[in-house]
Amino acid sequence: MRTARWIAGIGLLPGVLLGGATALTLAWRERLPDHLPNQGGVGDRPMVTTISVDMLTAILIGVALAAWITGLVVFLAAGRLPRIPRHWLRTGVQVAVAAVAGAAVTILLMVLGAALDATTAADVHISWAYFAAIMAVPAVAAVLSGLVATLLAGRAPAQPSDPTATTATASAPQPARPAATADDERLLWWESRSLRPVVWAMVALAVSGLLLAAVLVPFVGLPGWAGLAPTVTAPVLLPFTRYRLAIDARGVRLTFGLVRWRLPLTAIAAAEETRLDAATWLTRGMLRGATDPTLPLLPGQVLALRLTDGTRRLVTCRDVATAVDTVNTLRARATAR
Repeated sequence: MRTARWIAGIGLLPGVLLGGATALTLAWRERLPDHLPNQGGVGDRPMVTTISVDMLTAILIGVALAAWITGLVVFLAAGRLPRIPRHWLRTGVQVAVAAVAGAAVTILLMVLGAALDATTAADVHISWAYFAAIMAVPAVAAVLSGLVATLLAGRAPAQPSDPTATTATASAPQPARPAATADDERLLWWESRSLRPVVWAMVALAVSGLLLAAVLVPFVGLPGWAGLAPTVTAPVLLPFTRYRLAIDARGVRLTFGLVRWRLPLTAIAAAEETRLDAATWLTRGMLRGATDPTLPLLPGQVLALRLTDGTRRLVTCRDVATAVDTVNTLRARATAR
C-alpha cells in the first residue's frame, strides 16, 4: 500500500497535471494567436512586449518537468536513508514537485484561456480582476496539489518497538532504567521536537514568493512569475521542521532532515548540562554553517558531551537533565563491563 501511495504521489500526480495541461494546450493551439502580451495589456495599460505561445508553453511546462525529474532523482536517492528520514525527505520532495507542477500548469492554462479565439496579441484583453485571479489561483492550485501529495505520502512509519526498552518523548521524558543483563537492549531514551524557526522560515518563504510575484508581474510581465519560486520551493523545508534525538546502549544519535550523526559511547568521556546564549549560537552558525555537527539546532540549555579526544559536542535537547543522567549511566555500565 505504501509503495502504491509513493507511485501515485511522485509519479501519477505530476504526470496527470503535466499530461492534462499539454493535451489541453495542443487542443487549443488552433484557437490561439502566435503571440501573447508579455508586458502590459492588462486593463487600460498598453501592450509593450509580447511572447510567443510556444515559448511560454515551453518555459512553464519545462519548469514543471525539470522539477519532476529532479524530484524523482532525489526520491530514488533517499532510498539509502533509514525509514523515518527517508519518509520525510520523500514527502517533502513529493509535495514540492506537486506544488510546482500545479502552479505552473495553472498559470499556463489561465493565460492561454484568456487568449482563446484572439487573432493577434493586441486582441487579448485581460481585466484587472482576471489578472488578480491569475495571481491567486496558481497559489491555491499549488497548495491543493501539495495537500494531495501530503495525503498520498501517508503517516511516517512508527519507531521500531523494543519490549526491553524504556522510551520517552519530548513531552514526557523518562530516565532510562537499563537492566543489568540487557545486552540486547536498544532504544532507552528518545525525544522528537518541532523546530519552530524552520517552520517560520517555511511560512516566510511561501508568503514572500506571493508578495514578490505581486510586485514583479505588473512591472515586468510574465517573467515576474519567477517570483513564486520561494513559494513553490518552501515545502522542501518540510523534512527539516523536526529533529529526533536518541540515546541507547550504542551511543547518541541525532537525525535532522538529511543530517545524521552518531557518537558511540566509547567516544564520550562524560555528559553535562550547559547553556548556549543566542548571540554565540548565531555567531557560530554564521562562521561555521548550520550543518556543523558541533552546532546545536537551537540556543538555550543544551546537552554537552565531552569526548575522549578532548573536544566537546553540544546537542539540542528539551530535557537536558534526563539526557545527562542517561548518558552517564550508560557510560558507567559500559566501563564496568
